[in-house]
Amino acid sequence: MTDPYEKRMRTMTQVPWENAVQRLLEDVYTFAATGPRTLAGWQRDALAVMNREVDDPRGWITLDWDKDNDEERTKSRPCFPFVPLSEAGLGSRLYPVTAETAARLLVEMTYEWGPVGTEEQTRAALADARTVLDRYGDRISCYSNVTEARKTPSPDLTNGVTDWNPLTEFIGDFGFVVVSSEEVGVFWAFDAR
Repeated sequence: MTDPYEKRMRTMTQVPWENAVQRLLEDVYTFAATGPRTLAGWQRDALAVMNREVDDPRGWITLDWDKDNDEERTKSRPCFPFVPLSEAGLGSRLYPVTAETAARLLVEMTYEWGPVGTEEQTRAALADARTVLDRYGDRISCYSNVTEARKTPSPDLTNGVTDWNPLTEFIGDFGFVVVSSEEVGVFWAFDAR
């Protein structure tokens, strides 16, 4: 008997994935991009995505509010709004989290750090978040800068994201890196107030 999750993975296509990403993140200040996985290590691959050195290997949508912010990116740094980080620097700010925690973080991004919506809205957002993660397969590793993840890969996000290791100079930022055998996705939310 075929596992339904495996079947969903084999049938993941561009349109449902892009629709889910857009429903979740298009209206909030976020960065959502995917790059290829290489032998260099997931930290270097994630930094290549954050530095905009690579394109989505499937040609699927990227959400990058700062892509056209040439002034900041050329005068400041190509990774803007992220601060320049080494592989070790990135790795030291991120903690392993479960795929379900990564899905919850996508929902938190949707609601811009605040309390999530109604139960129905939360269910719909979680379904979209799981669709986003389905792209990367069922054998993924996720890493987040949410400090509660230092203690457990399944932190309680009932009260939202309350503490993080910053990857920007903004008042706040949180997100996660998802790593599969073929791709690395970076999903980040920013509070630039």
